[in-house]
Amino acid sequence: MGDARVIYVVGAGAVGMALAACLIRGGREAIAVRTRNDQALRETIRVSLHYGADRIEVLVESVGLGRLASLDGVVAVTAKSYANGAIAPQVAEKMTTGSIVVIQNGVGVEKPFLEARLHEVYRCVLYLTSQRTSENEFSFHPIRSSPIGIVRGNEAGLDSMVAALTTDRFPFHAESNIQREIWKKAVVNAVLNSICPLLEVDNGIFFRDQAVAELANEVITECLQLTDKLALGLTRAELMAQIMQISKSSDGQIISTLQDIRDGRETEIEFLNLEIARTAAAQQPPISLPKTELLGKLTLAKSKQRAGG
Repeated sequence: MGDARVIYVVGAGAVGMALAACLIRGGREAIAVRTRNDQALRETIRVSLHYGADRIEVLVESVGLGRLASLDGVVAVTAKSYANGAIAPQVAEKMTTGSIVVIQNGVGVEKPFLEARLHEVYRCVLYLTSQRTSENEFSFHPIRSSPIGIVRGNEAGLDSMVAALTTDRFPFHAESNIQREIWKKAVVNAVLNSICPLLEVDNGIFFRDQAVAELANEVITECLQLTDKLALGLTRAELMAQIMQISKSSDGQIISTLQDIRDGRETEIEFLNLEIARTAAAQQPPISLPKTELLGKLTLAKSKQRAGG
C-alpha cells in the first residue's frame, strides 16, 4: 500500500497523465502538474491498458506549476528531460519537505535536481509505452515493473517512494544498482529512439526485420566499449534480449521520439545517443562511438526539420 502524502506528477503528458490516473484509481491523492501553462482544470481522463484489455476512467485535477505555492509530498517528474533545467529551480523553491523521483530515461537527466540541492533525489527507469490517442485519452502498456534507485537519499526513503507510487496497473520496485539500469535502458533506447524515428516505423520492426535487428546489434556492440569502461557489467546478449522483448511486447506502438517528431516537438535524443557519445569522448583515452552518434545527429536533424527550425 502507498502512504497518505499528496503525489505531484510534474508533466501532464502521456506518461504523467497515465501515472496520475492509475494513482487516483488506486486510491492515492495525485495532482497532475503542467509545466507549459498555469491552467487549473478537472478533466475526465481515459486510459486504455494492455491494448484495451483494461480501461480506466477517472477525474484528474491538473494545475500549472506556477500556481502552486508548495510541493510538500512526493514529486514525480515525468516531463520531457530537456525541460529539467527550467523545472528543477521551481521545484526546489516550492519544496520544503518531501522527496523527488525523476521518472525519465536517458543519461544525466537528474543532474539539474542535484544542482538545485534537493535533499532527496531518486531515479526511475521506465519500462512501458504510452501515447496520447486523443485530447484526454491515452494508450498505456507497461512492459514490466519500473526500477527506482537512490541518487541522493536513503533506503527508507526509497522504500517509501516505491510504496507511494506503486499500483497494480503501474508497478515500480526498488533497485540497488540503479546506474546499471540507467545505462542498460539508455543503450536500448539509443537504438529504439533513433532507428524507429529515422525509418518511420513502430517498435516491432526489430523482431520483424533481421537487417534492422543486425543494425541494433552493431550499435550495442559499439556502446559496450563505454559500458565496459564504466564497469557496468552489461552484455550484448542481455541488451539484444531487452530490445527484442520491447519490440515484441509493443509491436504496433510508436516510440515517444517518433511521436514527438510527428507533433513538431523537441525530442530527448540529446540525453540518449548524443550524451552517450559525449560521455565516451570524455573518457581517458577517449572512446569513439560513430554509429551511435550519427544516428543521434540524424534524429536531431529530423526533429528540427519537422519543427521548422
